[in-house]
Amino acid sequence: MAGRTAPISITEPHRATHPFWTGAFRPLFLLAGVLAIVAVVWWVAGFVHGIATPILGTGSWWHAHEMIFGFGGAAIGGFLLTAIANWTSRPPISGPMLMALTTSWLVGRLAIGFGETLDPALTIAGALIYFIFLLALGVRELVAARNYRNMRVLAVISVIPLFDGLFVAACLDVIALDPVLLYQTAILTIILLIGLIGGRVIPAFTRNWMQREQISAPMPAMFGRFDMVCLASIALGIVAVILDPAGVIAGSVLLFAGTIHAIRLIRWRGVHSWREPIVIMLHLGYFWVPAGLVLLGVAILWPDIMSSRDALHALTGGAMSCMIIAIAGRAALGHTGREVRASVMLNTAFGLIWFSTVFRILAGQSDAHYVTVLAIATLMWLGGWLAFLMGYAPVLLGPSQKKTRGIPVQ
Repeated sequence: MAGRTAPISITEPHRATHPFWTGAFRPLFLLAGVLAIVAVVWWVAGFVHGIATPILGTGSWWHAHEMIFGFGGAAIGGFLLTAIANWTSRPPISGPMLMALTTSWLVGRLAIGFGETLDPALTIAGALIYFIFLLALGVRELVAARNYRNMRVLAVISVIPLFDGLFVAACLDVIALDPVLLYQTAILTIILLIGLIGGRVIPAFTRNWMQREQISAPMPAMFGRFDMVCLASIALGIVAVILDPAGVIAGSVLLFAGTIHAIRLIRWRGVHSWREPIVIMLHLGYFWVPAGLVLLGVAILWPDIMSSRDALHALTGGAMSCMIIAIAGRAALGHTGREVRASVMLNTAFGLIWFSTVFRILAGQSDAHYVTVLAIATLMWLGGWLAFLMGYAPVLLGPSQKKTRGIPVQ
């Protein structure tokens, strides 16, 4: 008796997702690096050489928006969705859903770039679609896993698109609000997010390294009540800046916030990790949080000493950018199965961006040499992000090497 013939399948084999679309950190960290170059170099070229730049009310407002909400937004999304997959033990956002999220970010860049020619409602909607999509994905994943504890991270992030929409509306004269006030509060909100996330990952990574290396010294202080006071000080600073942006209370609160965040940084024992660049750069990046808060407080209380614009660069070029480099570099390695050790390119990128912040602050104090010092800061910034892209684009675009490791944020 003849055997039964197996049926012939005419179903096409399932196409595997390209590695680039297997995790949000890949496209979003890469695009953050690209925009960090474009939004700075294009604006400086327009400021110094008169080259036409996109305008959102002014070219400076476009530059400010893209650095805060475009660059910062991409980095936040890359970290958030990568961390959520670890928090919930659910599959990471990938494939078509990640492509749609990335497309929404690109739509935002086009909407803001052509903001002067579009209907204001379309410009605002285009700017917000990415954040709305990102928050919806975050809520879906946390609810599905019943992980309500980390909803507070989403709560902080949800304030950012609020300021984004108000900022764009103010720049386009839709509402009578001061764009400077709005982007200041947006920056401080991102610093609050850095304080929340940094307060968990920096001491955790430092403790892990010290234990592995058997460092005989007091361990970093883990997240506790003092950290809650530190976060509350930034939140109070945001409220004070909104209610009285040039007042004594706002400046004093920011000085206090900067002081206790400096104490917080010391409690994390970063001084012991100088031998491990991938760890010490987290501490050096966070250094700009207390430094920036103090400088902003000084700028509010004594505007003749420093302008708030220069002080804010300590928080954007310093705290935001250095922490993005430090965390993005670590995530790119850990989540693609590589050894979590800083390469020459990552060290170069971090160092150039860190010192670029120093020169950008000094530019504001160099009246006669402003353009020269600004050019030095810009070249260092450009070199830093080019080094990051050169070192990490192959990692972000290529396949993972082995089982990946998560971001240990509980």
